[in-house]
Amino acid sequence: MREEHGVLIDERIKIFQQFFNPPLSRFKYKSQTFHSMTVQTWTRQTGDLRQIHIFRCAIPLDTIIESTDLETGRVADRTPVKGTFYFNIYVFNKQSSRRNMIYITSPDLGFQSFCIDGKYDESVRETIVLGAYEAQEKLKKKVFEISGIHI
Repeated sequence: MREEHGVLIDERIKIFQQFFNPPLSRFKYKSQTFHSMTVQTWTRQTGDLRQIHIFRCAIPLDTIIESTDLETGRVADRTPVKGTFYFNIYVFNKQSSRRNMIYITSPDLGFQSFCIDGKYDESVRETIVLGAYEAQEKLKKKVFEISGIHI
């Protein structure tokens, strides 16, 4: 494992290197904006890689995060979190794979998680940014509402 953006990265994400420079000239491009989300889509009818979706999204968050004491199970601390989290979600649809390959990153937080064959793996961080988990949950719901894609 190696470290990147303060995150321990597993060798398994190397599978995403195949998507670094796809020949996009053979794809049909479409871009749409929904409130605070931009969706770019490249589609083609031939080849193994059939679709690429890039979701760029700002997730506003205004909540209170509760910390629980592990020994007592009681709420030990309540911390207000207010701000906007930014994410980029890359979804790759291949003819040879039954499920989408998904890679989630953030310009501010770096690598977040990936999904291969329906199995998610999240980053192991040295420090945790308060609200990042809650923002990702909102992100997942928003992407599904707009596209029908489960991330």
